[in-house]
Amino acid sequence: MSNITTMVLPPEAYHRIVHWTRRCDLTALCLTSRSLQKSAEIRLYEVIMSGDINIIFRACESIVSQERLGPYVRSFYLYQSARRTQTELPTRFWNMLQKALWKMRCLDVLYIDDPARANTWILSDIPKIPFQLREANFRLPWNRHIVKFLESQNKLKQFQFSGGIDEDAPQFEDGSLPDLCTFDGHLASAMQLLSLPCGLRHLRIPLDRSTNKQLLDFIPNLSTLSRTLRSLNIIHMPEELSVEAIKLISFVCPDLHYVGIIQLPMTFPHRSMIHDALLAMHNLRDLEVDVSRWSPLPNTGSLQRMLATELHTYCPSIEHIILRTGSNRTLWYFDGNEWNVRSESGQHLLIDGLWKSK
Repeated sequence: MSNITTMVLPPEAYHRIVHWTRRCDLTALCLTSRSLQKSAEIRLYEVIMSGDINIIFRACESIVSQERLGPYVRSFYLYQSARRTQTELPTRFWNMLQKALWKMRCLDVLYIDDPARANTWILSDIPKIPFQLREANFRLPWNRHIVKFLESQNKLKQFQFSGGIDEDAPQFEDGSLPDLCTFDGHLASAMQLLSLPCGLRHLRIPLDRSTNKQLLDFIPNLSTLSRTLRSLNIIHMPEELSVEAIKLISFVCPDLHYVGIIQLPMTFPHRSMIHDALLAMHNLRDLEVDVSRWSPLPNTGSLQRMLATELHTYCPSIEHIILRTGSNRTLWYFDGNEWNVRSESGQHLLIDGLWKSK
């Protein structure tokens, strides 16, 4: 009986096979051939993302028990699917996650959503953390563990944070977060970052009832960022604050390229005050305004074009205007002669990312 000879393919062939394999079939591919195993594992572990905590736990177990897998992980996302009941995760899970993170020396992106908003201790053993993140998104409390972890991340460029601030949270050490350019988080955590001489370019702050009244006191502090800040996105700004807010913004940061989300008054003279602020912003490219409280709503294309033309008259540098009418958002762009609607597919993805694209 003749021997069966295993065909040896060039490495590029194995890479192509893995490239065209569906992600759900990668595990089976790892078990099919030793020649395919490494390429399949690299792709399988490159991005770990699942709303099923059991899957995340098993992935962490594999990373901890098999030394070769940790360096493959580039992005790690921990969250619970909205379709499942949000439950507090056991200490056993967090211990396993911490040990797995210690193995991920090439990790670039880390997303942690802890329903209990409590387990920041998994990031506390700084000497054992081998990675330098490029992007982080945490739904955790802002406390000493978070601050010390961030102080160790010298390559972090984008940071999104949602959580309360502990009263005993320390201030940052000088020189922390030297590469940070984008921050998305509550006003109190933004204040913590303003103590740093970082070159922040994009800032988004969601307001709530407890922080609305602090906004006008916060804006003057942006003067420390006036040299670098190019985008300021303030979500849920009350209409009664919009006029004073835009006046302060135009004085403190006149070189912004993006400003939003401004509640545009329907009546004069308050609308004229918005116009006056726009006159001072000679570098503004993108403006996002909310007209949801207008009655009637400017829902027709002709009315929205007239509104875009009006705003452009007072700020000729504007290239894009986003109009919010209730849950609808419309992106208008100026082609040099007139205003047109941006109608291609993916418009909402473009709108969502406009504030951090400048």
